[in-house]
Amino acid sequence: MKYVEIITLRSLAEADKRLIDELLHQLVVQKDSGFPASIRIYHHSIVETDLSIHILWDAEDKHPSKSLLGQRLAYALKGLGLLNHSLWVEAAALE
Repeated sequence: MKYVEIITLRSLAEADKRLIDELLHQLVVQKDSGFPASIRIYHHSIVETDLSIHILWDAEDKHPSKSLLGQRLAYALKGLGLLNHSLWVEAAALE
């Protein structure tokens, strides 16, 4: 099963990209909750202070839940602005 964990941050000030990269590196190195298929960081095309982190997982769990990695990342970023942490399960792949 494939699913994506999405952490979206809406901040009043532009988040320090180096800080976020370092935070991701520290959290991913710990690997105690498994290793994601990939992590992608997106910035809004117009609103420079909006950031979205997508953690893609490929696991056998029929009822996935928010990962320890996602929870730690959300906790670390929540002081920077409004934060939304959600989990989306792939319904179909159209290619």
